Amino acid sequence: MEKEIHSRPVRQDKEERLKIGVFQGDGSVFEYEAMARLLADASAFETALPFVYGSPAKWAAAAKAVGMGEMNPLVQKQVQDIKGKRLQMIANEEQDADDAYFLLEKAVSDLKSRHLRALVSLPVSETNIRSRHPEFKNTAMMVAQAVHTAENGNPFRMLLCGGRLRLSFLTGADRENVEAYLTPQRVEQRIRDLYQTLKSDFSITTPRIAVLSTNKDHTSGELTAADTGKIKPVVVSLFESGIPVFGPYAAGTFFNSPEARAFDAVLCMYKEQMNLCFSLYGKSESCYYTASLPVVHIEPVFEGLNPEESFRSLFRALCTAIDIDASRMLYRRLSENPLPCTGSSRRDSREDD
Repeated sequence: MEKEIHSRPVRQDKEERLKIGVFQGDGSVFEYEAMARLLADASAFETALPFVYGSPAKWAAAAKAVGMGEMNPLVQKQVQDIKGKRLQMIANEEQDADDAYFLLEKAVSDLKSRHLRALVSLPVSETNIRSRHPEFKNTAMMVAQAVHTAENGNPFRMLLCGGRLRLSFLTGADRENVEAYLTPQRVEQRIRDLYQTLKSDFSITTPRIAVLSTNKDHTSGELTAADTGKIKPVVVSLFESGIPVFGPYAAGTFFNSPEARAFDAVLCMYKEQMNLCFSLYGKSESCYYTASLPVVHIEPVFEGLNPEESFRSLFRALCTAIDIDASRMLYRRLSENPLPCTGSSRRDSREDD
């Protein structure tokens, strides 16, 4: 893994290095050990400037537990003070050290004020936080509500990224009620949003998107009336307009077919379907990306993983945040001043001969 960190390219632009906040999550020993392993290598600071929203005491204990000896982070009061290539931390020792919500509030506040462009948040127990803060839903929605504006386009959506595969979903409704949310307009907008995200955030010039069917039987290859009547016409229309989208494919057979590897993203019809598909693919080295926001928010997948897999998931989350920020900067530079279309004024140089 250390070799992988060393292999990442150094940013060449003259702008300030990207600061990436790493929120501690619930603050368990398991999570702190993953962070300690990741940030113990000085080369982790070459392409960006990661720092931790957490507890110095918990960090020191975790560093010793993984055999790294004394690793005392430099504690800062605000993100503007984060500088240099060394381990730094923003702590909130004045509040209850076991209440992760206060640290999360600080991280989200820094995102909202644009002092921070990227946040990697480790998973939290939503039930535990709601017992003390009933208004809390989840980290992604907290970030989205804080930073999303009308100028950013459509509301945020989640992408599950693992390896080369990216999964998104149409609605968070359960599978029994998915057809109530299924309209041609909604399907078309979500496909267009996903297409734009792949271009601007992942530097894919012409993304290929597969759309899954609403079939609730994941072992069946049959399509439903909703698939042929509502989804298929939208897919055909968008394909004819120049967007390489294909489907709908039956989820039960799609991931077992060789053509599944030809796509850059898959649009599932509901969140449960996305989770089922991803469980077939595997969660190791995977992360959630909260798309269509002016900031980058990534959450590694820790559930059901062993320490090595969790470390790799956190490593991938950090790398994904760096790559997405770099892709956005490049996309803005390439699209901010496009050349006007000359149309019929083009001429063949051979006419001058």
